[in-house]
Amino acid sequence: MSIFKRLLPLILLTMSATSFGSNEPFKPVQDLFSAMSAIDHTKMKNLVTTDFQLLEAGEDWTIDDLIKVVNPSEYIRRNYFSMIKTKISGQMAWVSYWNKATFTKGEHVDSVAWLESAVMIKDGESWKIQMLHSTRIKSKNIPKNIELTEHLD
Repeated sequence: MSIFKRLLPLILLTMSATSFGSNEPFKPVQDLFSAMSAIDHTKMKNLVTTDFQLLEAGEDWTIDDLIKVVNPSEYIRRNYFSMIKTKISGQMAWVSYWNKATFTKGEHVDSVAWLESAVMIKDGESWKIQMLHSTRIKSKNIPKNIELTEHLD
């Protein structure tokens, strides 16, 4: 058996782990929006650091401020994302991405979009969101070449 054939499984495993790991810091961001859709305040708190800061529409919020506005509603929220960039430096990472949510009630659908960035801190084996900066934009202003993918739990 050639050396290549013996090393192929290891090479594939390494490539797979590397490609998965590059987006791993983004997972808590996706999970935060899923928790918001599910009105799961406990999960929202568990995904952020104790000093979490949200810069939203010209305001400086804590996780408690965010939780106060995430309430049960008749609307169903679906979340879509498109990554722009991920950078990891030791125990810190930052991501930038396009974010779009649709809100459906019966036949009525509204959409809201944002250009966002987030800073994550490594907490043991997982990442937590320390800071999230959100700039709301009109959905029609998302560049046409951006492919948004729905995040499902």
